[in-house]
Amino acid sequence: MQLESAMRIRSLVVGLGHGQHKKRCPECQDSRSKNKRDKPLSIKIDGVGVQYRCHHCGSEGGWVQDYSSVIEKPDPDFDLNFDIPDTAPSQGISVEETHNEDALKYLRSRQISEEVIKNYTILGTRYFHGEKVPAIGFPYRDGDIINAVKWRSVGKSKSFSQENVCEDFYNLNEYVEGNDILICEGELDAQSWMTCDLPENLTVLSIPNGAPPSVRNGKIDPAEDNKFRYIWRAEKQLNSAPRIIFNTDNDGPGRALQNEIIRRIGSDKAWIVSLGDHKDANEALCAEGTRYLENQLDKATMMPIIGVDTVDDVWDSVIDLYDNGHIKGASTGFSSLDEYIQIPLGMLTVVTGFPASGKSDLIDQICVNLAKSHNWKTIFCSFEKPANYHIAQLSQKIIDRPFFPDRSTSRMSTEEVDYARGIIRDNFMFMNNRSGGPSDIDGILAKASECVMRRGCRILVIDPYNYIQTNKNLKETDAISTMLTKVQQWSKNHDAHTFFIAHPAKLSNERRSGKKVVVTGMDISGSHTWFSKADIGLTVWRHPADEEPPEAHVWKVRWGWLGKNGACPLHYDKVTGRWHNFGPAFDDYDWDF
Repeated sequence: MQLESAMRIRSLVVGLGHGQHKKRCPECQDSRSKNKRDKPLSIKIDGVGVQYRCHHCGSEGGWVQDYSSVIEKPDPDFDLNFDIPDTAPSQGISVEETHNEDALKYLRSRQISEEVIKNYTILGTRYFHGEKVPAIGFPYRDGDIINAVKWRSVGKSKSFSQENVCEDFYNLNEYVEGNDILICEGELDAQSWMTCDLPENLTVLSIPNGAPPSVRNGKIDPAEDNKFRYIWRAEKQLNSAPRIIFNTDNDGPGRALQNEIIRRIGSDKAWIVSLGDHKDANEALCAEGTRYLENQLDKATMMPIIGVDTVDDVWDSVIDLYDNGHIKGASTGFSSLDEYIQIPLGMLTVVTGFPASGKSDLIDQICVNLAKSHNWKTIFCSFEKPANYHIAQLSQKIIDRPFFPDRSTSRMSTEEVDYARGIIRDNFMFMNNRSGGPSDIDGILAKASECVMRRGCRILVIDPYNYIQTNKNLKETDAISTMLTKVQQWSKNHDAHTFFIAHPAKLSNERRSGKKVVVTGMDISGSHTWFSKADIGLTVWRHPADEEPPEAHVWKVRWGWLGKNGACPLHYDKVTGRWHNFGPAFDDYDWDF
């Protein structure tokens, strides 16, 4: 308990003089696996009393020597920013001062009702930093006995102190079994809600200490959870409540507090009250009045369950479907192929075909087309293409002339090379897999995410699969399934489209004999998962001797409004690597950027 912790620390300060001291913390020293010689416990001793805090485990507290005989002010440079509890055994506190006009005026200015002031506060004076000032006491009760009081100064600066240890939720003694619970971040916020006309089956509580700066990761052990011990002490009441409604401050620490409590009690009965742009309940009360708080309480919403959507969560997108129809993909740049597939964002296309069929060239061409028609930028992860050769190939698709000398036609001019360079610079990026670039899927996706954030890329091309390192501890099918799930999720999260190129398992006997064989995702090396995880499946087929026009075969379209299974012939220029529609209309595309 916090009291036991303070008693152990009392033994450390015996013989220490006034000033600041660093000691080993008796709360966490024995359990530390590293830096056991570290002294994380800060102790300050002055004429007022003792303050302590462990900067490792967070234990904090203190005790007051004598409120009536302050012999020096606390050192202003030693700001621990926490309360000073008196750790004497909790046998009840007798309150001598019960009225202070300045404290009363302050509560009235904060719109707290006379009834709440009378029943839930103590008005008096306290010493803060060596000066006696008006103060408001918030009593922590057990029945009719006041176990502890948290004091708040009234004036220009806001200071806190404690008499005895505030170990429980403020106002917990008034909880009735079966009531809902409303949790606030401060006693004044709790009293703001108590000023309202609340349902009889609702009990308002406040946490007894401050909010954490952020959510801490790691396992939660109730025996070591000092900062949130009040939660475990109220386990019976929290389990009894049908609803636990949160109204923490509208800032980072407030949200961290809410998340830390939910980590300990679960989210199944957690509800949230939103106060708009107001920081807390008292600010909202002063600005809007009690009716506003009551209305917002009526509008409290259930804490969203991570990974589960309600109809309200997705209703806007449902209405968008009603008004605008299905999502539409982008044109491939080939009118004949557009009949079978469109290119949607947030999805995965698996591309396969035998070696030398031109599948990489066709995807490069589609990426050039998308840059032209939609300004979609591409990041290539091409293991088989050094960037300089890849840029040369893309230049040919942009200029429609060979990059290298060719007997059949003139090569592109230096001016055209410069023109292509500008287009490629603005629209394409290349992962360098030969100089320490990523070779596993996590590294590839991390690098692609940077390109999305910094350059606005909308297309990721991974070419081909067999160069990617996979988890050797998994079966090949499981490793491929895990990899494709990550790629598919990445595409959704980044609103991008991924083309994943993979070779079929092996050359078939039928192909060796000259028969026409069109492979699908079921034929890719390693797993039928390629078929099941693809949103779109595309195969590029070319006759080994070019005796027939090449074809694009679509073997899967997950959503019918994006296309259909089928095949269409295309024209392939072996000199430039450029693809066109087949037939008289193959020059129907405007290539000028």
